[in-house]
This record gives sequence, structure tokens and C-alpha cells, in this order.
Amino acid sequence: MIRVSASLLFGLLLATSCSTPHGSSTVRFNEQDLANLVVRYYTDGTSYVLKPTQRDGPFLSILKQDAVLDVAKRQPGRQLAVVILIHNPAPAEAARVQTKWRNLLTDAGYQRVVFLRAMGGMQVDGLPVLASGG
Repeated sequence: MIRVSASLLFGLLLATSCSTPHGSSTVRFNEQDLANLVVRYYTDGTSYVLKPTQRDGPFLSILKQDAVLDVAKRQPGRQLAVVILIHNPAPAEAARVQTKWRNLLTDAGYQRVVFLRAMGGMQVDGLPVLASGG
């Protein structure tokens, strides 16, 4: 009886350990210093530009899409733009937002646009990469 129980327990442990990922396959962003533009996107009417910092006194300025694009177009370097998505929209909505911002920023001259999933805090490096490309 003990042998049977031990065999079942060993089999169960083996089965669950094989189905558990042994490492995270999530790619993390680590190019904050290289980014020419960093945007925290909430909606088309509410975004914050973290780099270059856009402030209204001590607070980050709330910018609409057109104002974000004005800031983006004023940047002398346009190698890398980062868009941090704050909320978790449905997959179709997330794809639409990414396509729209990729098109707007590449039309503004950016060579590469990276989309990140927001986590707690305002850090950029270490966030999970959702999509990256030109």
C-alpha cells in the first residue's frame, strides 16, 4: 500500500513538474536610456509623455493623441519610441491600438516602436514587451 501511494505521489509530482514552465519566456524591456520617446497610453484622450518629460508644474501633463504626436515630431532623434499600455483591453482592441500607434509613430519618422505592458509604478526598464518592430 505504501509502495502504491509513493508511486502515485511520485507520478503526480513528475507530471506536474513537467507541465510547469521552468523559466519565464517573457521578454523584458531594458532600453529606456536609448528611447527617444516614452508614452504611457491610457486612452486617445489621456496619455502621459515620460520622455521627454511633459509637465504642468510638478505633475505630468495629460495629453491627447495629437499633443503626444506634436511632442514626438519635435524630437531630434527618432530611433526608438516606447508606448506603455496601461489597461488590459480585449485582444482585438489591443491590436487596434498598437497598429494605430505604430503607424502614427513610423509616419512621424520613428525607426522602431515597442509596446510594453504596464506594471505598478512608473519604471520602464523591466516591463514585459508586448510587441516590437518598425
